[in-house]
Amino acid sequence: MMNSPDRLTIIRERLTQALSPEKLEVIDDSQHHVGHAGASTGMGHYSVIIKSPQFLGKSLVESHRLIYQALGNLMETDIHALRITILQD
Repeated sequence: MMNSPDRLTIIRERLTQALSPEKLEVIDDSQHHVGHAGASTGMGHYSVIIKSPQFLGKSLVESHRLIYQALGNLMETDIHALRITILQD
């Protein structure tokens, strides 16, 4: 398991590579969840704000799936919770 700054970098890289976002913001919310059961595992809580042409014509569920697919194994090893905000035109 990696530390939080490394996780932020990897999350940004994977989302950028897979989805070519026009806007991407990744926020570490882990400090708000200290003492939470998921925090005890060392996994983090993150928020992603993203706008990507890959989401055009896709439902919210399909867009979320693309994000989870891009993050891959991080969802099992390093990310306990992920809040996703998809920006539309």
